Amino acid sequence: MRLSTAQLNTVMLSSMQTSSSGVNKNFMQLSSGERMLKPSDDPLGAVQLMMLDREQSNIGQFQKNIKNLEVQLGQTESQLDASNNAVLRAQELVISVGNASNSTMAGREAIATELESILDQLSDIANSKNPNGDYIFAGTKTDTQPIVKDPATGKYTYMGNSDQRMVQVAESTTLPANQTAESIFFSGGSDIFNGLDQVISALRDPAVSGDALTAKVTKAQGDIDSAMDSINGVWSEVGGQRNSLTRIDGSHEDNKLLNKKLIGDVKDLDYSEAILEMNTQMAALQATQMTYSKIQNLSLFKLM
Repeated sequence: MRLSTAQLNTVMLSSMQTSSSGVNKNFMQLSSGERMLKPSDDPLGAVQLMMLDREQSNIGQFQKNIKNLEVQLGQTESQLDASNNAVLRAQELVISVGNASNSTMAGREAIATELESILDQLSDIANSKNPNGDYIFAGTKTDTQPIVKDPATGKYTYMGNSDQRMVQVAESTTLPANQTAESIFFSGGSDIFNGLDQVISALRDPAVSGDALTAKVTKAQGDIDSAMDSINGVWSEVGGQRNSLTRIDGSHEDNKLLNKKLIGDVKDLDYSEAILEMNTQMAALQATQMTYSKIQNLSLFKLM
């Protein structure tokens, strides 16, 4: 089979274009440090990269959620700590009512005054807000003050709901971002606010004495004990959630590093291999150019 001059030119030019394209591709790979310059270079690898990038993005979002949730749980834990200290002091004061030194109205007033201060502190804690101005312990009714004293009845009432705001921290894991004043201060069938308010009124009422005062004090002690159990129970729950966040975040870090390695395996360039390939392409290009140059100089008369 004989090739015409036009056919020979076409074959040689095609060969040079192929080699030149290969050399240009190698230069671009070496410049970028990436093996895959476009999806068609490795369709399967492109799909793997897309999936790994999506997973990395999800992990990044989960870690943002964890960071925000850690702040919220830390704030909750701090308020629970303050509540526990306040209730412990209230317990000491109520128990001290039985001491002889506190049997006078002056002694009772002193106890009532400090208990009133504790009641105000607990109310402030229950009605505390986050930096965005949302009530922390109102459930999902974050714009509603959770603890309100009804001026008509004089009773403290919980105005929030029992719902929790759930935050996704992993593919199949969600954790609550909030606790409610209801679960902390109103659980167990007793209420620390009304319990303290009633014993304060009793201490300031000279008509309440003897067995009547003892009954009021006993009732207050029961409310305080119940509140302490609730506070400590929620406190333990929050502590467990913070520990879970630490473990989950650590797992995310491990997965992120693994994915980064897998991305590198698919995407990163093997420089030694790329240089060898470029040298091969350049050698092929130079050989083709030399051959084409010699063929171009041939003529029918020279052949004769």
